[in-house]
Amino acid sequence: MLRACSHLVVATDDVPKMTHFFSSLFEINPYFENKEFSEFVLPSRFRIAFFRPVGASAKHFKSTQERGGLGIGLTVENVDSIYDKAKGMAGTQVSGPPKEHPWGEKSFLLIDPDGNRWELTQSPSTDGMLVNR
Repeated sequence: MLRACSHLVVATDDVPKMTHFFSSLFEINPYFENKEFSEFVLPSRFRIAFFRPVGASAKHFKSTQERGGLGIGLTVENVDSIYDKAKGMAGTQVSGPPKEHPWGEKSFLLIDPDGNRWELTQSPSTDGMLVNR
């Protein structure tokens, strides 16, 4: 039986660059980092890792693949402040100012320096998860 979504791994050719990007945008320090792998542990205990595919993992993970088919959703405390910070960061693209949605969330889309798509959301709930209306 599936219990939870616990972590995300993102392939990159430049782990230090992506670690710096993620750390700077979200003001969070990595739990672990070196030149090949870094991992962030969010307050919810969900983990996000960046790694350089080498050895056997390079057969299954490609850091240069088109990333347009997947978006990663992250909930933040203040989506407007993250938007302001993100639009000034080199190598990032944003969809436009955060938009209010009828279900109560407010969000914008961001493309990071590696081409990953992130939806950054501010939720009306205290735990950051979508409220079932």
